[in-house]
Amino acid sequence: MLRGLNEQQKDAVLTDGHVLLTACPGSGKTRVLTYKLAYELQKIGDTKKRAVALTFTNRAADEIKRRIVHMDIDPTKLWAGTIHAFCLEWILRPYASYLDELKNGFVISDEYKTEELLSFIKKEFEEEGILIEKPWDIKTRLDTNGNFMDLEPTHLVLLEEYHNRLVDEGLIDFDQILYYAFKLVNSYPKIAKTLNNLFHIICVDEYQDTSNLQYAILSKIITAKEGKTILFLVGDKDQAIYGSLGGVAKSLNEIKSEFENLNIQEKELSGNYRSCQRIIDYYRNYQTADIEIESLCSHADESGLITFNNILNKDDLDKYIASVIEDNLNSGIPEHEICVLAPQWWMVIPMGRKLKTLLPQVNFDAYGLSPLLRNKENIWFKVARLFLVEPSLSMYFVRNRWASELIEEFDILGIRILDNVDRKSKSLLRIINSISSTQSDGLAYIEECFNALLMIIEVRIDEHPTLKQHWEYFFEGTKKRLKNPEFDYAKDTQSFKRLFKQHSGVVVNTCHGVKGEEFHTVIAFGLLHGFVPNWGEDDPSGAGKKLLYVICSRAKKYLHLISENGRTTKGGKPYETTGHLKRLVFHYD
Repeated sequence: MLRGLNEQQKDAVLTDGHVLLTACPGSGKTRVLTYKLAYELQKIGDTKKRAVALTFTNRAADEIKRRIVHMDIDPTKLWAGTIHAFCLEWILRPYASYLDELKNGFVISDEYKTEELLSFIKKEFEEEGILIEKPWDIKTRLDTNGNFMDLEPTHLVLLEEYHNRLVDEGLIDFDQILYYAFKLVNSYPKIAKTLNNLFHIICVDEYQDTSNLQYAILSKIITAKEGKTILFLVGDKDQAIYGSLGGVAKSLNEIKSEFENLNIQEKELSGNYRSCQRIIDYYRNYQTADIEIESLCSHADESGLITFNNILNKDDLDKYIASVIEDNLNSGIPEHEICVLAPQWWMVIPMGRKLKTLLPQVNFDAYGLSPLLRNKENIWFKVARLFLVEPSLSMYFVRNRWASELIEEFDILGIRILDNVDRKSKSLLRIINSISSTQSDGLAYIEECFNALLMIIEVRIDEHPTLKQHWEYFFEGTKKRLKNPEFDYAKDTQSFKRLFKQHSGVVVNTCHGVKGEEFHTVIAFGLLHGFVPNWGEDDPSGAGKKLLYVICSRAKKYLHLISENGRTTKGGKPYETTGHLKRLVFHYD
């Protein structure tokens, strides 16, 4: 079973007990995590135990599940997803009745609804003459006591009103998901004991981006009932780029203390199977830990390509990047092996649109090109992806899992569908695959498909207030984004389908959005002081270095870094090259 793993990787998989695995970029972290899960799943056998993989993104969870299936391991006893999804499925929904705040039911406030509420309250405050300091920097995170982590006085007043509005509408946001999950496992130890008894192992990917509240939830579960659940943490402190979202890169001793002094063994993966040695030697300039990284890949000795452009004007940026993409494609590099990155999400969306216009024949897997993606926790988003991602052999297991999750979502809302049918997920897929629409407008296509599905499964939306509420949020939010001229979204049905495909074209995303992934060619722009990561001149936390480290370590052979000219602050001050990149002396190609 362990064929193909090196000695460090085998040791990590076979080690009994709790493990903290530090893994440098390209060291096979996901591979080890998958093999560890497969190894422990075989131990579980026919028991009722489960294995859990907590990932930072749904995309990473899908990749782990796909690999488990390809290893011919039964995936039914594996649960993989984000910590928010985990808390919803295993803590909040089963035990909501224990809390007064949740006992009458709740609806998740998706990204659209949260932004709408905050914007509406800001506007109300402005009309009343209340000035909100740094209105763009409001943080809704909570600590273990339910207090806001944002200590700006004007923010606190706004956030109190925001929480009142959530209560009035029966909503909870993503940060409250974590807080209420902690409150349940902390106030009712039997919940933590039940989960400890159920989970054989909990694997945490990218542990360095775990927040204090998330650590606290996991600690209650892991340490309950004499700590029978195994803890397996994987990550790299130098890739801790989610500090602004609450991520904390804790040391081994700090983690031990968090988990009541558990006996946690520290392991390391140091070989790199991704990048040529020259790329590695370059990004080690941004490393904070002094760990040697040796390239063990087939192209280790190739020189690759490392460029730095700090004379390009922002108005020519899209054309320059398009030409680099074309050069790569003409040399035989596949679309999905090319990645365009920016440090801020608002920079990515217009760039994706411009590149699509300049290169209409090229497929793009671009963050923000679909106006639906801000509704990911909405039940109708989950229906939409089943209609927009067409049946294929490669997507069979993924679509089947989506169908199962959708049936569970309906069940949670008290809506029983396909009650007298065996293998419900396959039956639901057959129904969805049989539905078609001739609408050329993407949103009209989706709405017509939704209505056809409701008719077949005999669900009347007006009889289910929560389902109707999700419907309104989904369509209101999507229409609002489609009308935004800044993003110029494609509105036709074929574009909706094409832009919904994953791993199908040139990736255009944020630096944060591709952590854990790798590409032959990485093109990164917006590497400016103020964006990487902020205006702090000395960057005492090393956040800027870590972001550059993550960006550069995605590349296998080609790395193009761009600090464009012409960007200015609202006050007219020009942005300059980020300090860490500016000060580095290197012979670029």
